[in-house]
Amino acid sequence: MLKLTNDARVDLARSNARHGAGVFETIRIRHGRALRLEAHMTRLAHGAAFLGMEAPPEAYVVDAFLENHTECTHLSSGVLRLFAVDESLIVSVALWEPARPERIDIALGRRVVRRRDNPLNRFKTMAYLENLLLTREAEDRALFEVIALNETGRLTDGGRTSLFLVEGDRVRTPAVADGTLPGVARGALLDAGLAEEASLDTETLMSAQAVFLTNALHGVVPVHGIEGHLAKDAKHPWIGKCAEVLNAD
Repeated sequence: MLKLTNDARVDLARSNARHGAGVFETIRIRHGRALRLEAHMTRLAHGAAFLGMEAPPEAYVVDAFLENHTECTHLSSGVLRLFAVDESLIVSVALWEPARPERIDIALGRRVVRRRDNPLNRFKTMAYLENLLLTREAEDRALFEVIALNETGRLTDGGRTSLFLVEGDRVRTPAVADGTLPGVARGALLDAGLAEEASLDTETLMSAQAVFLTNALHGVVPVHGIEGHLAKDAKHPWIGKCAEVLNAD
């Protein structure tokens, strides 16, 4: 089993991290609790198994470690980062307050194409270059996020968020089979029956009544515009319903 530690020092000359052979999770801390810790640990465990690593401890063991060896329980708002690499599960806790622009604009990505058959799409691995390139592209284009297409032109996700489209009384999100990451916040909305997976194209994105993003830190992020001009309903009732579910924990 991976050894829990808050010592983040890694010897890159010897560590598998130099090849990206590790997995990580980024988790919101609210009122002293790591939100959806069990779901994050489940995804981390699957990624560790895929890479041939030892299994991480159970979520309740990590929770006890947070209480006894970190400042987690004293934080009203923070971020927990878990890094599974070599024989360790490294724990890092820090203050964090959500901050984002008043207006959220997104666009289709131009630099990265997701491959549907890439197994790394299913996990948050340290081989994170595709996502960093997407985030850098968004920054270069003065956008909050850009959404990657796969090799067939289907929508996937962004460098740090999952995508949701509202069409009438339906909320849909790109399918894992098309190359999107099974995000934890995304999974919470699917489990609550508020959204469904679908194979989605760019025309569906452009015609959607409303669009929003999710991730574990920000929860629901309403989108105001696409490609710098196409306006969306950032106050659509479905966005509010989904936000309530993610804020409930």
